[in-house]
Amino acid sequence: MPAPDETISPPLSSQEREALLGISQGRTTAETACDMGVSDSTVKTYILRIGGKLGTSERASMVDLAYRHGHLDVPGPVDHVVELPKEQHTVLAGLAGGQTVEEIAADEKRPLDDVRKDARRLLRALGASSAAHAVTRGWQFRLLGPATGRDNSGDVVAMAGQA
Repeated sequence: MPAPDETISPPLSSQEREALLGISQGRTTAETACDMGVSDSTVKTYILRIGGKLGTSERASMVDLAYRHGHLDVPGPVDHVVELPKEQHTVLAGLAGGQTVEEIAADEKRPLDDVRKDARRLLRALGASSAAHAVTRGWQFRLLGPATGRDNSGDVVAMAGQA
């Protein structure tokens, strides 16, 4: 999690940024490695270093923090509406905040299987292939970001370009 004052974290190398960009776009470690011309283990090493610099081991949270700290360019908005029930928005906020699905279920006092179903539905609703990609899509739909906060409740409707 970022410091309360959102201070800038240590800089990422160009290779670390490239690896994180691949992950943020829903690419697998192997796909990212192929794109970068390095081995899978090298990409995994970059991700471990990024986690150390940003203070999280969860890839979805790394992506969120990278946008917040300017390590990755914030993705441009999309031009359509997405509606998320409260449960799916809670999952998205939890993933961006570095929680696992198990931790989200425990915090929300909900059955783990229900939260897993909400996570799968969230990925489909956002057109995302992974939790890290869902965070990117959340930024594109303006469901995440500095102006939105993470504690929205009720049904969420986001339209690109609207704060």
